[in-house]
Amino acid sequence: MSPSNLKREDGLKVFFINFSDVDGRFDPLYYYSVNNLGIVNHTRYPVKKLSEVITMQRGRFGHRPRNEPRFYGGEYPFIQTGDIVRASQANGQITYSQTLNELGLKTSRLFSEPVVVITIAANIGDTAILDYPACFPDSLIGMTPKTNELILEYINLYFKFIKSYLEDLAPQSAQKNINYQQLSPVPIVVPPLEIQQHVVQIYHAALTKRQEKKQQAQALLAGIDAYLLEELGITLPLQNNSLEKRMFRVNSREVLGGRFDPKLYDTTTTNLKKAITASLFKKIPLRQLLTQSVAGDWGKDIDEEMGDGYQKCLVVRSTEFDNQFNLNLDGSRVKYRLIASDKLHRINIQENDLLIEKSGGSPDQPVGRVALVTAEYINQESLCFSNFIHKIHVDETVICPAYLFNYLKTMHSIKLTDAMQSQTNGIRNLIMSSFLNQLIVLPPLQQQKQIASKIESVRNQAKQLQTEAAQILADAKAEVERMILGE
Repeated sequence: MSPSNLKREDGLKVFFINFSDVDGRFDPLYYYSVNNLGIVNHTRYPVKKLSEVITMQRGRFGHRPRNEPRFYGGEYPFIQTGDIVRASQANGQITYSQTLNELGLKTSRLFSEPVVVITIAANIGDTAILDYPACFPDSLIGMTPKTNELILEYINLYFKFIKSYLEDLAPQSAQKNINYQQLSPVPIVVPPLEIQQHVVQIYHAALTKRQEKKQQAQALLAGIDAYLLEELGITLPLQNNSLEKRMFRVNSREVLGGRFDPKLYDTTTTNLKKAITASLFKKIPLRQLLTQSVAGDWGKDIDEEMGDGYQKCLVVRSTEFDNQFNLNLDGSRVKYRLIASDKLHRINIQENDLLIEKSGGSPDQPVGRVALVTAEYINQESLCFSNFIHKIHVDETVICPAYLFNYLKTMHSIKLTDAMQSQTNGIRNLIMSSFLNQLIVLPPLQQQKQIASKIESVRNQAKQLQTEAAQILADAKAEVERMILGE
């Protein structure tokens, strides 16, 4: 009996499968998924099981523990799961950072021919083509066509269309993983070779066009800091990382009773401050431009019975700041908390507030990112912010909030904010007294608005290019899928 779905009136889905097809697993989601891949069920081309047309070889590293130093540091690349994930996401070549020596090679397996490598543990279904000799562990499987029915590039592309399907095949455990047995019956559409070659060409051409758009967008965004600094007459000092330049002296009277971390006093920080001071526009400490400066509140757990006087709010945290220093409040990881009404009145987020990330960073991600609250955020729902965030509101008769946002973003970009941080137990913290005492270069208000408007226009151009880049790939995927279906 062929597997089939029966829609019952109570909304449950029932399907049948031959007993002979049950292979060591009894969870229905697996068999439902194996037999319900849309691209397979609607194609006019032959469909075969992976095990029929693809040779699968699992990677190997037999020694435990795996981090034994005596196996590493040789000439044989040792590919890790993360290397495949990054290559898959970038649609690019596989890079590596580890190598095995002759001893390590003996406990592993060298793949000398080009293979499609697929992740089967934690990250499921990421693929990339390995086109140089390398080893990898058993969390990866190498795939090659058994006959000339399939080309390697098509196999790699096909798995990008069925990644979510493969994730459904993984048993529901602490860490998802799949194996040979679960991969073997996975169906693969086998179009004629000329179709395979054509879809690969279409997809690669789209990737090239998308990358061009993304690079154009990145170039626009990268030019914002230079534009702002030029408008303000700030010339950044040339970097000199020689040992001589990295050594400096500071008078003890400047340190006693204060901070001892060298970043505050080093040559780079001192030169940046001098460059800012050299601007012909007036300079005013940030705290003198504020009408409000308030720390956040984490509130109470949403499940607590607090009675009246509390309101449910979305709490803005460091995780809601994106790489462009905007806020992402639409993700699945957002948190809601209960905030006392009197506290909410004090910390409630309003339009043109600036939110400053003051804690939670890591050694490779300094804190100090800033987000400008615009009307789009206010209209969504009640917002507050955690105690890792600080809120300021400026006197808008003196300074344009959008200008200040861009100014602080540039100061973070040129790493001046690094000198306003401390680090405890691996966690970075922004020293708010230092941050609020920094000098703000202040052109006339009308010029501030013009600068902010120009930067907003550039960001909109970049956003449009990013949208076009995403659409190019979406259109290519749709065309490739139609061709695989045989339409």
